[in-house]
Amino acid sequence: MNNALKHDALIIVGAGHAGGRAALTLREEGYTGRLILIGDEPHAPYERPPLSKGLLQGTADLAGCSLCDSTRLAELGIEHIAGNPVSRVEPQRHRLQLADGEWLPYAGLLLATGGRARRLPQEQANVLYLRTHDEALALRAALRPGTRLVVVGGGFIGLEVAATARGLGCAVTLLEAGPRLAGRVLPAVISHALLDLHRGQGVDVRLNVSLASIEADAVLLADGQRLACDLVVVGIGMQPNTELAAAAGLEVGQGIRVDAHLRTSVADIYAAGDVCEFRLAGQYQRQETWRNAEAQGRHAALTMLGRDVAFDAVPGFWSDQYDWGLQTVGVITPLTVSRVLPGAGLLLFYLDAEHRLQGACGWARGNSVAKDIKLCERLIITGRPLNEASLADPELSLKHMLRG
Repeated sequence: MNNALKHDALIIVGAGHAGGRAALTLREEGYTGRLILIGDEPHAPYERPPLSKGLLQGTADLAGCSLCDSTRLAELGIEHIAGNPVSRVEPQRHRLQLADGEWLPYAGLLLATGGRARRLPQEQANVLYLRTHDEALALRAALRPGTRLVVVGGGFIGLEVAATARGLGCAVTLLEAGPRLAGRVLPAVISHALLDLHRGQGVDVRLNVSLASIEADAVLLADGQRLACDLVVVGIGMQPNTELAAAAGLEVGQGIRVDAHLRTSVADIYAAGDVCEFRLAGQYQRQETWRNAEAQGRHAALTMLGRDVAFDAVPGFWSDQYDWGLQTVGVITPLTVSRVLPGAGLLLFYLDAEHRLQGACGWARGNSVAKDIKLCERLIITGRPLNEASLADPELSLKHMLRG
């Protein structure tokens, strides 16, 4: 371990999932020095997926989605600073300044600053967003039976809010500017399945529409249509919080750029989570997923402790839509093989030119596709060439292919 770690603190800026996991991992791995976790929210680190599901439904609370509570942080000697954000970083002097003017020296600095919900230019009382726990509570209080809700954005946040709101008895209209749902990350066949599912559940889904303005009791579309509503939820993506890194001179693209070990372009500064832009399949990208926050938080902690291991976790995500589940692993490639699953489910395999599995996408009722996706991840790791006909045949088990 670097001798500097004995004298100065390790500091984590961002007390969300990635930052919280990094702090816990540092203690688990034996780091006993000063450890400071700085967050914008007053809460201890928590996971975000329940915000659009269990928390909105009233079946989960903050304790149920927290990585740990304030008592546990104190027991571990993790100093949690809330309500006093970092105003600037001075890499040359290995220090950062808090909003109240205090300077803190660091031996290693992890930027897990996450992001914020992209907002419409127009701000008003009946427009809500969903990125934080407190925003989820505000939205839950407004979702009453009979509420006329307009959801702006057909990505996963918008779709999950729509599904939850329908379950709570709201009348839901969902507006998507593109030609299909979640078109940026899903193949067309799954987008179409999502569309059929939501419309079958009573959601008025409108594609290829543009928002003109929002009134107190209606949404106006660019084509002149007026949609009466009580509430608008906007889910049009996330804006990564890169400003602090950019001002400190770190290389920034669509996020804070890192090398294979999650090190930024400046010595002793690292990045992880939603704000981290890393190379995957040769291209820089960010991953706004639970899985990425968990894996990168752990890995960044190990790198801060001097472990020289490249980050190579297989990406993936999931989404619950009514009683259906969507799960993906790996990356999408042009060569696709389809397998029909029982009950109208579907499993898509993505292969490279050598017929090695690179990614998979599963769509089925409940959690029934989870086992297949786990097997696909193991097939990706093995790098074994696979037979297309065998992949397409639902009678041939993936476990058998894994055994060769």
